Amino acid sequence: MKPITIPNISIPTIGIPTIGIPSVGFPSASGGGGLSWPAGMKEHIKAWYDPKKQGMTNFDVIESYVTDFTTWRTADKNYVGLTIRSSSFSISFNKVSNHVIMWKPNYLFNEEGQVKLQVSGITNNISIIIKHGTQEFPIVNGVNTFSFTQEENKSLSFVCKNVFQDTNITITQLPTSILKDLSGNGNHAYLYGGKGKLNSGMGVYQQDFSKLIISRVDKKQDPFSFTVSGSGGSYLAYMQLGNWNNKAFKILANINAEGDYLYLRFRNNTDAVVTSVLLKNGENIIPAQNIEGATKAVFEYSLKEGGTITITQIPDYPDQLCYDGNMCAVAYEFPILTDYTVMAERTWFEKEEYSAFISNSLGGMEAPSNGAFSVELKSLNSFTTISFGSITSIGIPEKGITYQTKQSYNGNSINVGTKESNDILILGGRYFYKNDNAAGNTWTGCHGAIIVADRSFTEEEINWLKQNWDKI
Repeated sequence: MKPITIPNISIPTIGIPTIGIPSVGFPSASGGGGLSWPAGMKEHIKAWYDPKKQGMTNFDVIESYVTDFTTWRTADKNYVGLTIRSSSFSISFNKVSNHVIMWKPNYLFNEEGQVKLQVSGITNNISIIIKHGTQEFPIVNGVNTFSFTQEENKSLSFVCKNVFQDTNITITQLPTSILKDLSGNGNHAYLYGGKGKLNSGMGVYQQDFSKLIISRVDKKQDPFSFTVSGSGGSYLAYMQLGNWNNKAFKILANINAEGDYLYLRFRNNTDAVVTSVLLKNGENIIPAQNIEGATKAVFEYSLKEGGTITITQIPDYPDQLCYDGNMCAVAYEFPILTDYTVMAERTWFEKEEYSAFISNSLGGMEAPSNGAFSVELKSLNSFTTISFGSITSIGIPEKGITYQTKQSYNGNSINVGTKESNDILILGGRYFYKNDNAAGNTWTGCHGAIIVADRSFTEEEINWLKQNWDKI
């Protein structure tokens, strides 16, 4: 492979501007028009997540990666043991020193020029590097962040520097879908399983409008809205009932046309109307319907040439990040805690038999109740909470602001054990399995702001946070 020279690569701490930057950090504690914090609080907040203040969109929630490893070129399988997946690969042996095992010619990076890798399995006698042009940088266990400049015709490669066998090294990309830590401490949470639609994204949508069938040429369509223009019969769009979620939802109808009425009609296999809803220009609430015998849902209007109709869903919880039971957010290398406060605005939806809202526990451990906390843990028909390994039965509020400190859940005393904190934070899951880079017992619900601190806030401090929740 031809050597190539590139600009210097730095390995910075992942972060955003420091505390005190009005656009992303906490407002100044000393006036200047911002919120004045009580002394001794702000510096103890180790992570602050707020999808609304971040400006998160449904597109940002979709799990995505910088590159697809299955498209990379690889060395002869007789000389290196590789198992390659889209976002990760594993190495079981290497038979040649200074061996280029995977490479991507003419590599173009994302806009930030970063590659973030979670690595496990490297021992003292194994050396693996990432190489860009002629520059080499070591890869270590844990989170590795490499920053590159955006240049064409530069090859990126992974190189095994020495011979080894019987290993289980895994190199995994961290997703570019990120819930940012707005405290300035860099404890960003990486989103896995996000779909950016229905109940997996910003807000809850009951229908996936991308499944609507629209036969007209002049149309626009995505999971949240559709636009139809011009003449072509009374059917604007229809959906087979197998894809329709028969729950109440809201839409905004923008009718830029004259005459006729806009309907949502449910028809059977002979095209007879089973039931219908008359829709007006503006906001509409569509109740759940008695649709027994229907086979499709049809938006109908006899649109004429020059007319346009746009129908847009209005989500519930539009400013909150919603989890569908198959997604989670993970903050790696989280600070080890000896005390804590977890405070959040959240809502539980469907309560699976086993799930948890937020946790510091690792899966696959001899002591399953490990870590500093598991807040609001659902087990079969009851709720518990865990503080340093000790379990307390609780009742939970369905929605609103909830909090837990080392010794209290929403003002009620809880048991405290002697287990140790882990270096992980899981939003929307009970456990995190490091070997599989996956969460277990995932959650269905949504949340707004979340704060994690490294000490127990007092009752007065908790009340101050509640009173100023929308201002921080």
